[in-house]
Amino acid sequence: MPIAWILRAVLLAVLLPLAIPLQILFRAVVFAPIPLALLLLALALLALAIVLGLLLGVVGTLADVLLVLLLVGIIWHWPRGIRAPLPARLRLAFRSLRNAIARELNRCSTSDAALCLAIVSLAVVLSLSSGVLHFLLTVAIVLLVVGVVWKWPRSPHLPVLRKLRLALRSLWDDLRSRFS
Repeated sequence: MPIAWILRAVLLAVLLPLAIPLQILFRAVVFAPIPLALLLLALALLALAIVLGLLLGVVGTLADVLLVLLLVGIIWHWPRGIRAPLPARLRLAFRSLRNAIARELNRCSTSDAALCLAIVSLAVVLSLSSGVLHFLLTVAIVLLVVGVVWKWPRSPHLPVLRKLRLALRSLWDDLRSRFS
């Protein structure tokens, strides 16, 4: 049991700084009252998710889910068609994953990203404690919601239903282009 925690801690300590560009988050902090309040609310919700994870005994599984998502991201961005040694390809995959995360983080504010992270972590913790099928359904719904939020049109003149249709169409086209 302690060896699993040591391995999780080492993998998270190595993979997280390589994959997540934290300096972008710190540069994007806006010192205005409402964004700062939303950021603090998001951090409080994230702390609540961690406390609930500790109480429900799913922190280890949550760390495993995070590691699996990082590995899926590395595989998703693995360089294809080049001949290079494994360390160079791994470095390119990390850089590509980091750049993709940075592009997505630049599209939203820090408080928006923190609020999405807090809600996703709360949903994952609660679904992990209730079973595997419920967890998979929750992950699918959360990924759909996050995808719609990232593809949401910025135009203030469109009605909400039109924006929703455009976001769903854009998400569907993006997924179809990736898998075809």
